[in-house]
Amino acid sequence: MTEIWTQAALWLGLALLASMLSIWLRVATALSEIVVGTIAQLFIGALLGSAILAGDASWIKFLAGAGRSC
Repeated sequence: MTEIWTQAALWLGLALLASMLSIWLRVATALSEIVVGTIAQLFIGALLGSAILAGDASWIKFLAGAGRSC
């Protein structure tokens, strides 16, 4: 259970970083989220392994599906 909360905190922290960068750089939030996500996947995947981000976790797939259906 702790692993899920750690992953959620990491994802939310990256989203917060992307939002703050978009305000600071005055660009669209979606663009900064794409850039931050790509860079995070590159660095976190290279340093700690790709399993840390857990992009194939069931709860992430659920949230992505719920957001897509709206």
